[in-house]
Amino acid sequence: MTALFLYAAVLFMAGSVLVNRIGQRRLAAARKAVAEDETTLLTLEREIVDHARKLNEIKERASTLDDQLHDARLAVEHLTEKFDEARAAPVERYHIFDRLDARPGSIWSLEVRRADEAGGNARMAAAWPTPRTYLIVASTPREAADRALQRFPRNQGFEIGNAVACHLFKSKRSNAEDGAA
Repeated sequence: MTALFLYAAVLFMAGSVLVNRIGQRRLAAARKAVAEDETTLLTLEREIVDHARKLNEIKERASTLDDQLHDARLAVEHLTEKFDEARAAPVERYHIFDRLDARPGSIWSLEVRRADEAGGNARMAAAWPTPRTYLIVASTPREAADRALQRFPRNQGFEIGNAVACHLFKSKRSNAEDGAA
């Protein structure tokens, strides 16, 4: 009977070694699978964090674009109102003095009126119902007024206003300098 117990003990020992080896293999496979799953989860977590960051950036950009769109719509409305006002405003006409004569100097703007009490003909009075604005190239305002007087003399019923620098031809730089002064 001792031999039987001994034989059974060896069999139990061999069985336990076998079960232990199978358990270790399963444990190693389970640890390997858990490690792979952990790396997969870490990769997925990084991707989720990256996608969340990108989503936040896109939301901020969309918010910024919405603000810009709103500002652009307000600007369009404002410009539409200004355009409608400009369209409703009376037409401002300019007449060019000396079209063919190229001269050095600045462009001056001055008004020429037809005097009401002028005894000229009725056709001329009908042609000049309002003052005309003439653009004249001259070195000084005095020279511009003298040139206008030569063409529109007072004895024929014309009145000439003061010559001022034409606002149509002022550069942005000169406007900034005028504002600073």
